[in-house]
Amino acid sequence: MGRGSRFSFKAGRLPGMRFRDEHEFRGVVSEAFYRHRALIVAALPRAEIEHIGATAVPGALTKGDLDLLVRVSKPDFALASERLRSLYQVNQSENWSEGFASFRETPEDEVPVGVQLVVANGLDDRLFISWREYLRNDPDVLERYNSFKRAQIGAEADAYIEAKAKFFEAILDDWGARI
Repeated sequence: MGRGSRFSFKAGRLPGMRFRDEHEFRGVVSEAFYRHRALIVAALPRAEIEHIGATAVPGALTKGDLDLLVRVSKPDFALASERLRSLYQVNQSENWSEGFASFRETPEDEVPVGVQLVVANGLDDRLFISWREYLRNDPDVLERYNSFKRAQIGAEADAYIEAKAKFFEAILDDWGARI
């Protein structure tokens, strides 16, 4: 995987992986989405913010976190990265590139948040959006992903991250043409 996989995001410091249906988190995640969206738009008025990740997919199993995709133009990327760095913790800098950066917030009493900054219409942007739409529109793929997650219940976070990266890489050919 070299410098890391786009799909190997830190799960946090969980004692063992646990998943529940996204509908159990829908209300609290929706509130967190609008709160973080407002915070990001105040710092980056030209950014587009998308809800991605399992809590954005009806019927998906999730850890209960919120994943945001912040889309900016290529000329705005460096400034956007600086501004997000002032709002969130840097996450997995080994995966960063000229068109991708990640951040996180893991408050004690709120929904954990992952923020993925991408150049709009770049490869990373298309990967995240396509994956979300693939899961939303293909029940077989969603079930395959949920089955994968069920098999990971109780796994340590680092083992889950590694297995998840391999899972995504194994199915890239299946949906890569749709990107």
